[in-house]
Amino acid sequence: MTTRRPATTAVTELAESPTTVSECAEQARELIRATARFLGVEEIYPMSCDADIHAADAALSTARQALTAHLELAALPGQRQPDPVVAALMLRLQLTQLSVKDAILASHNDKLRGAREAVNALRSSVSAAALAERAPVEAPRMGFTRMLFSWIRHGIWFACSAFAGADEELAQSMVAVGLANPRRLSALSPESEMVRRGVPILVRDARSHPHVHPELVSLTETRSYVAAPVLSWGKPIALVHADRDTDESGVQPFDRDVLGMFAEGLGVAFERNLMVDRLQAMRQAADEHLRSANTIADEFALDVMDIAESAAQPVEHLLGVEPASTAGSYERHDTLTAREAEVLRGLAAGKTNAQIALSLFVTEGTVKSHVKHILRKLGASNRTEAVAMYHRMRSSSPRDTTSFSRSSPRSSSGEISTALPMAGRP
Repeated sequence: MTTRRPATTAVTELAESPTTVSECAEQARELIRATARFLGVEEIYPMSCDADIHAADAALSTARQALTAHLELAALPGQRQPDPVVAALMLRLQLTQLSVKDAILASHNDKLRGAREAVNALRSSVSAAALAERAPVEAPRMGFTRMLFSWIRHGIWFACSAFAGADEELAQSMVAVGLANPRRLSALSPESEMVRRGVPILVRDARSHPHVHPELVSLTETRSYVAAPVLSWGKPIALVHADRDTDESGVQPFDRDVLGMFAEGLGVAFERNLMVDRLQAMRQAADEHLRSANTIADEFALDVMDIAESAAQPVEHLLGVEPASTAGSYERHDTLTAREAEVLRGLAAGKTNAQIALSLFVTEGTVKSHVKHILRKLGASNRTEAVAMYHRMRSSSPRDTTSFSRSSPRSSSGEISTALPMAGRP
């Protein structure tokens, strides 16, 4: 046992309150050593050189308890008065622990904010697959260094995607090992209890726990980890695992709660994407139904128009040209209706189906049906051939230019106007 030494020097040197996490951890170590020297012991609480704020908090609590016991003993009747330096040391322990608590609170706030930001970042993912790939990448926002996302299928969880910082090879290995060793959610595994209760968990003794995933623990060498179920419409669909391999103390209960909040937001994101997928499917079905209805309506309208045009005029008359003088040059067994003639003139003017539909106040599907009938009646194999036949009929007409202009006025651009009066219509 070492000789008790005054702690005045330590107290004087630590007069300033720490402002950063590393300063808090360093000052905690100095105070722990000063307390040990004063009490004449080798060690009060083991602390590493890392800036582990949670370990510093626990060490300061232990040191305060040891000093409190010493002060209580000194206050007993017949004992000497307590050294003022001890009270000063106790005060410094309390002030330093207050700074440590502030640092822990700030860290918690950062993690909560990171969880909210991570969930918001996932809103841009428009599919379940994109969400699954993106989720582990958000781990650093919440203070985690590694994260694994796994699907649940028929009571078995399969690794899907992982994040391990700059170590992409490890992330790929985590997924490969998880896929090669799918884990059934048996009654003994901590994940099974987690899924059953629908709450996140903290596994502190991962290396010695008999029912964790042995292959993944062996690969990652994790000391402790947190996990949470992802629920969609109340049903568990996935798991997320996370740890912090750069921190000797591993993960804490608050990390479990942060991951649980993230998993809850992730579940809502999956629900949203599922609703979007369903709405898109419903819209597609509605579009298909509308197209079918339009086709039926177009066919019905064409049948009605064909019946209404029972006194259909010869093709040449409807197109505003005289019959060819050479008998049999363009002999026809079918005749065009007035509306089909309008459509043919639009084709000859170089208009698209959409432009013709707009000018005739009909749907594009109706125009397509008209075009099919025109090709059939003219015996043309395509639109180009039908237009060529139209121009040949015009060029073979004996009518003069003045007569054609009266029956087929042109627009300023030289196109045949679609407002040509139709024979047989008022």
